[in-house]
Amino acid sequence: MSKLQGALNGIIREITEEDVEAICQIEQECSPADEAATPAQIKYRFKEARELFLVYEIDGQIVAFIGGLRSDSTVVTSQCMHVHSPNGQTLCIHSVCVKTQYRRKGIAFKLLTHYVTTYVKQNISGLSIITLICRDYLIPFYEKAGFKCIGLSSVVHGKLPWHECQIIL
Repeated sequence: MSKLQGALNGIIREITEEDVEAICQIEQECSPADEAATPAQIKYRFKEARELFLVYEIDGQIVAFIGGLRSDSTVVTSQCMHVHSPNGQTLCIHSVCVKTQYRRKGIAFKLLTHYVTTYVKQNISGLSIITLICRDYLIPFYEKAGFKCIGLSSVVHGKLPWHECQIIL
């Protein structure tokens, strides 16, 4: 558990089973219906890869979360959004979600940078790449967090194109 100053003095911690319903609700709030992971997908990700989830909590309330799955692919694919490869060398981040009323307060950046620079590097072995897909307007955000945009993704998920961003470890 990490207590961070700024960003509303939140606490970053590992996910628990009791948190799953809250993160399902946050996922639905943060993503268009045709892009949001379903509660069943979130529950699968938790069951298979709970060590790849962190939540951001303020005064006992989860206001944000980050999570992903491991993959054998070096880029995000449609399959890696649904299948966890426990020994995969790529961490595919699938969700960086912040409740609407807590956005633009630095929470997503603090959660993401903590996840990448501290949590994953100290707790998850055997990774060589951290990757994610995002909309074009989010590329500067992810680049500020240390990712490099490598171009358009082949993933079709929703109506708009996705861009792939990566960190090589």
